[in-house]
Amino acid sequence: MAKKGCKDLPDECWELILNKLHQLHHSLLESPSLSCKRFLSLTNALRTHLTIVDPRVFPVSVLLNRFPNLNSIHLSCFRDKDTFDRRSIDNPTPHFALEPLDFRRMTVDVATSNLNLDSLSFSGTELHLKGLRILGSRMKNLTVLTCSELRTLRDLELFAIADSMPCLEDLDISYPVNNFGWEDDEFEARSPGEMGVTDTGIEVLSSKLKRLRKIDVSGNEFLTNYSLITLSANCIYLTDIALCNCWSVTEYGIGFVMRNSPNLSSLSVQGIECGQLDEHSLCCARNLATLVFCTSTVPDEFLHLLVKAGIPLKSIHLDFSLQLPSYTLSGISSLLNKYQSLECLSLVQTYFLTDETMSDLSQCLSALVKIRLAICYNLTESTFFTLAKNCPLLEDITMEAANFGGGDRATEIVENPRIKSLNLGYNQNLSDECLAKFASVCPSLEVLDLSHCKGITEKGIADFLKTGSKIRKLCIVGCGGIKNIGNGFELSDLEILGAASSGINDEGLVVIGNRCRRLLHLNLDGCLGVTTIGLKEILTNCERLRKINLTGCLNVGTETVDWMMFSRPSLRKINLSYSCLPSEESWRKLFLRHGCLVINCLIEHLKVQL
Repeated sequence: MAKKGCKDLPDECWELILNKLHQLHHSLLESPSLSCKRFLSLTNALRTHLTIVDPRVFPVSVLLNRFPNLNSIHLSCFRDKDTFDRRSIDNPTPHFALEPLDFRRMTVDVATSNLNLDSLSFSGTELHLKGLRILGSRMKNLTVLTCSELRTLRDLELFAIADSMPCLEDLDISYPVNNFGWEDDEFEARSPGEMGVTDTGIEVLSSKLKRLRKIDVSGNEFLTNYSLITLSANCIYLTDIALCNCWSVTEYGIGFVMRNSPNLSSLSVQGIECGQLDEHSLCCARNLATLVFCTSTVPDEFLHLLVKAGIPLKSIHLDFSLQLPSYTLSGISSLLNKYQSLECLSLVQTYFLTDETMSDLSQCLSALVKIRLAICYNLTESTFFTLAKNCPLLEDITMEAANFGGGDRATEIVENPRIKSLNLGYNQNLSDECLAKFASVCPSLEVLDLSHCKGITEKGIADFLKTGSKIRKLCIVGCGGIKNIGNGFELSDLEILGAASSGINDEGLVVIGNRCRRLLHLNLDGCLGVTTIGLKEILTNCERLRKINLTGCLNVGTETVDWMMFSRPSLRKINLSYSCLPSEESWRKLFLRHGCLVINCLIEHLKVQL
């Protein structure tokens, strides 16, 4: 009777049930979708975002027809990193010769899919201009376009975007590659607009995208202050501007934007002499809530101007000052005393900070949610305990390259259940004893990064995991002393384990397989003690595993690849050493047809550099 009742439930009821699973994690829909065609149809209808790993697995049109309610598509995996590039290595190997990607066909497939998209990403690919125009004529509701790290981005591509998509509100054109393979004399014969984005491209773009609210032009080195002037003059709704690595932009352009963009709420810049900005400009930026200054000169005078301006500042990043540091304790104290509602604070290479000064400053940080204090060598674990005690809303702490292990053992330890993420990378003297104290302070911790903390042993990580049952992501990269995470209860929430260049071996993999059965991503790059024996335990027990990195695992042979894929059908990406890649192109195509991309990390890296 019960079985019949479940069978007769209407689709609306099943949709509510499946949607609850989807809200917990989209991967929880995999099992129901495999049970019957009815559930497959229902789960397909729930998906609203799609990232396509490689269009050579299935045609893009097939995937788009399968998911009728998509509103966001991510095409950022089309760098073709796994395909051999003849400019990078002298002797090309046949098994990298997969068929080239047809960017025009993919763009047209998206455009003619009848989907009502509001967000689309072409990151790391190429823009096909005719396909882009078709896309613009069909996707009238598209408001977010991400084109970061494009192979080619010039004024010509910018003109096409401006003409095709006048309703855009959020545009990312950051860090184009623009490697044309030209000789020096060819570069000399080209105009800047043929080699990248210039002020002319931004001027045309801003004149046509009247609704633009957010733009990231970082890494476009031909841009000058004129681009900021035209953006500010033409895009009256502009709220967010990011322009890092735009070295011709000066304080004049920044000041102009502050004075003439009344809706500006977020500004990210690099290489700026902040002392040249005047009080009037800051006072005009009455909605400015986020300021990011990277490798800039930020003197106390500028911080005092921020205090006088009284803007609604919620987040400030002062990272890698050109002078070390350009501001002093007086300037930071004045700033934090004024903005006690600050939610995010990042101070990098601020050497004058000590445990004592941070104890005083923390009294002003009761509203803080996220803090980064990186490369502050005079800070110890005492500062961490102070922050946990005095910042009750704190959720994310990053204290890389501090001096953990050299603090006052008498520091009061207070539990803070709000803390979810902790990044302690490159603390060479961090001890097991100190890590155990962190576990008592952070009972709800979900993300822990101990990269290159060489003082942590197997016992330390095992003891931590006895109390850290909610850990979702664990990173022990470079921890050569950790060969095993220790036996204990199942870590049912652990989904991502980064153990590259650690001491993890086959014995450690057996434990991981037994304790981390819901693992999704596993990075074992450079783990020399890993062999097929340990991998069998992982692939047998971790039934949801999707990505595994075995680059540098020299004891994993070529014959392992096909066995891995067929024994664990959930695998979607396998990174292997060059020598372990399948030598036959037919094998790689077979893996792709089964939905698994087999690549080499070194080739990926080389491709990004080209």
